[in-house]
Amino acid sequence: MPNSGLLVPGTGGITLMDNKGNDLGYPVKMRLGVLTKGVLAGLPADELVALLSMAHVPGQWAPFRTSLKEGVSIRPGHVLQVAYNQIPTSYNVFLYDWRADLRWNAQELIDFLVHRKPQDARWNLVGHSQGALIIILASKLLPAPLRWDDLVASVTLVGAPIAGTVNAAAALLNGDQMGEAGVDAFRKILRTWPALYQMLPAWPVLVDDAGSPVPLEQQITRAAGWAGVEGIDADLLLRARETQPLLRDPFATMGDIRVSVLLGRNRNTAVNLLAADPLTSKPAKSQLGDTLVPHDQTLAWLGGHFAQFVITHPSPCNVHAMLCNDPGITTRIKSLALN
Repeated sequence: MPNSGLLVPGTGGITLMDNKGNDLGYPVKMRLGVLTKGVLAGLPADELVALLSMAHVPGQWAPFRTSLKEGVSIRPGHVLQVAYNQIPTSYNVFLYDWRADLRWNAQELIDFLVHRKPQDARWNLVGHSQGALIIILASKLLPAPLRWDDLVASVTLVGAPIAGTVNAAAALLNGDQMGEAGVDAFRKILRTWPALYQMLPAWPVLVDDAGSPVPLEQQITRAAGWAGVEGIDADLLLRARETQPLLRDPFATMGDIRVSVLLGRNRNTAVNLLAADPLTSKPAKSQLGDTLVPHDQTLAWLGGHFAQFVITHPSPCNVHAMLCNDPGITTRIKSLALN
């Protein structure tokens, strides 16, 4: 039997749905241009905050509550077709709540890979953006005696923010997912989502007026890095610090399989923020990337050995959210994820 393809989409690439079957759309844009519509657009701010905020127990990866609205829970709905319509229709899709702790979703992915494994065959995995991080973490969290290369034949990561992204900080700071009218509500909402914290930059992103990194304890995964910003959750910052080391050597536990990383390098992408009180999302420095993942900074954080897995796509190349709809990249995906 041939191997089976599995797509793990990125942040906002899957709709959210409540327990009554109402599709809540894509309530996040992460600077990517995906705006919410329909049910959410007409809600007053306090209802919006209750509906989309999450609650967590320190030390527990699974969310304690997926919604703070009484009697409501939230689960994944369906994939954003416009971003993934160039992926072969034969591919399965792993649906997950992209707001939640990356490690919890990685455990959910492990369960999917094990219990839905094609008979006498393996998986060809394609992970876009946050989906790439979930694949990496699943390989690190796979319990013995299971082996990753017994389950998986190939891994292709597209626009993988393995070292994080300044855009996650911008989302936490700005809360502009529904335009200016929804800023205050979305600031409160987004600051309850662990995944955003876990995609904060792992490199020293905050710099002083001279462009030099500020001390580690004042960086963005520490409370001191969020000068003048209310509502940043200390437990969720801790989750970021716990997750980043797991991503540092991304393919260490994958065994003897085909691994490729496709990165764009043709658009200005933020790489540093000015340490200030209050902290703002105005970039202090940018470099070429895909609008979310800075190419050279990502390679620098991961080390020279990582470069052997990277296939760089210069101009022309789509923005981050639409990388899996870029003809050059999707052609490469199809050639790499071979049966």
